[in-house]
Amino acid sequence: MSAGDALAQLASAHPHQEIIRYEHKNVKWTLKHVNYYSDALACGLVDAGLQPGDVMLSWLPMHFAEQHILQFACSKAGFLLYHLDPNPELAKSNPEAAKAALAKALELTEANVLFTQEAGDDVNYVNLTTGVIPEIRIFDFGEGMPFFTPRYPHLRFPVHTGFSIVDKEGMFAYKHFLLPSNNLDSLLRDTGCKALDGKTPLLGELVLGKDGIPVRTGKVMTNEDVFKAKVWPEFTSILSREYKEIPGVGVVL
Repeated sequence: MSAGDALAQLASAHPHQEIIRYEHKNVKWTLKHVNYYSDALACGLVDAGLQPGDVMLSWLPMHFAEQHILQFACSKAGFLLYHLDPNPELAKSNPEAAKAALAKALELTEANVLFTQEAGDDVNYVNLTTGVIPEIRIFDFGEGMPFFTPRYPHLRFPVHTGFSIVDKEGMFAYKHFLLPSNNLDSLLRDTGCKALDGKTPLLGELVLGKDGIPVRTGKVMTNEDVFKAKVWPEFTSILSREYKEIPGVGVVL
């Protein structure tokens, strides 16, 4: 069984169990909340034409709710998720190195979707992303055309977690991918994919050099591997029905 399916079963059996609280905005979620948002994100991504096996690259902080929802959405839809540390200290002291790290991560993972925060820790991540993918400056998702950059021809959606699309028309808003249609099974069937289970790949490793820039991709872990190894603490605690409080500042959907 995939982690996404396990979450759905837990949410059905214990919908009102409080499972995670984010210090920022004092947001507290039940199992039902986590399942609802992750299912909506999975539906939105698949509805946009993405398929099981496609690659997601997260440049989000690990304490963000958006990161935790993305983890479960990837499990539900069969996506492979890589993570690059946004490393605000590096981004502030050496923006060019931060951009080089993102550029290399996009190249190595061949990511179809990039997720980044809008800004945080005195760093404008949208500006850094635009420095790596300059097509964002001239593209407008509102025109209904597919995104394309010759630098990373596999990239279909650069996504930000901000609330406004003003001056960010060349990026897709995370919140606009939330599609609570409750029909993920039929969407997945339409892709012709095989059934997802505990052996479905979920997490890809980015191996970094001493300078913090990725040098290669590493091992790939399945749903079962990720849970057993407790690679994602919040992911594991939610599936274990263990309440957890998350410190730190960040967007909460």
